[in-house]
Amino acid sequence: MKKYSPLRFLTLVLLFVVTAGLLLSCGGSEEETVECEKVFNAAEGTWECETEAGSADAVKETNSSNGNANAVAEPTLVPPPAITSETTAGKELWVFLTKCISIDVGHLTVNTANKGNWLITPATDSPQEFGTWLIKPSGELVPHNRKAELWNTYLKGNCDNNIMSPAATDVITQNDAATVLWTQLAKCHPEMPVSMLIAQKSQQTGDWVIVSDPQYSMDDYGVWSVKRDATIKPLNDRAKEVWLALALSNESVGDSSNTTEIAAGCTPVIRNEQEANDRMYSYLSSCYPDLRQSEMITTRDPMKHVWLVVTSEPSADNTTEWKKSIWSVDGSGRVLPRNSSAKATQGIVDGGNC
Repeated sequence: MKKYSPLRFLTLVLLFVVTAGLLLSCGGSEEETVECEKVFNAAEGTWECETEAGSADAVKETNSSNGNANAVAEPTLVPPPAITSETTAGKELWVFLTKCISIDVGHLTVNTANKGNWLITPATDSPQEFGTWLIKPSGELVPHNRKAELWNTYLKGNCDNNIMSPAATDVITQNDAATVLWTQLAKCHPEMPVSMLIAQKSQQTGDWVIVSDPQYSMDDYGVWSVKRDATIKPLNDRAKEVWLALALSNESVGDSSNTTEIAAGCTPVIRNEQEANDRMYSYLSSCYPDLRQSEMITTRDPMKHVWLVVTSEPSADNTTEWKKSIWSVDGSGRVLPRNSSAKATQGIVDGGNC
């Protein structure tokens, strides 16, 4: 038997250990690492691993039971945005709006907002005031103010006119604003020309503010606002007085959807000097049939918005001296005495003591 020295024996043992280790490492791992390119499968909504051979395996998130820190995690799925430009944002809302109305895509003004969102409002020449909308990159339409919320309900309600009734055309110009107010005032003042109404646009609210032109109007009809959707609202006491004279219900004040369907209760209406004289004579004629209208002196009181009529009739004590009586006649035909002589005459007429 061949004998080995201790040093040579130790060398042989080390050589054996190294050789065994190399053999074990060359045996390969249980799962071989495959080089691949990750591809998004739109149909399945997953990321897949495409190998050189052309096969595609879905990349799945794995959690190793033995706590392996090298486990492959599935990438976060972020679908590409549907809205990528002003043009696509505008068309998205345009398609939605045209379910119920006729409008051009050019009537929409699109502005960029934060987080990739888009804000869309009616253009200056848009025939409809449909409010402000927020368009998300995903294409989701979100009403951004109360007007848009109302339109959203209307559009999703199959264009039900009980929800709202879009105007045939919105108020865009000065003439449009004046005409909208004139159609209401003319119910009791048909002689009033549209040209006597002056409209200016408020830079603060965007509404039209309307007053009567003193060069052409014998009276002041107050201060009004007309919104883009044709809603009318009286802004001062005189306008409220005129509005009530139209005999429209309180619910219709400021609501253009009802005013056009309600008849004005403004009869009788005193529109000019002759009609004021006629009303004055009809009041006094039961006791003073010989009064001549041509002798009445009639003027307009622009501060109190009434006609002032001066008449001459026998005094209350039936003396030979005739006195001047001063009366007021308002737009509804109401007659009121304005001096002591008129009050005495009123007592005779109303008491039937003539």
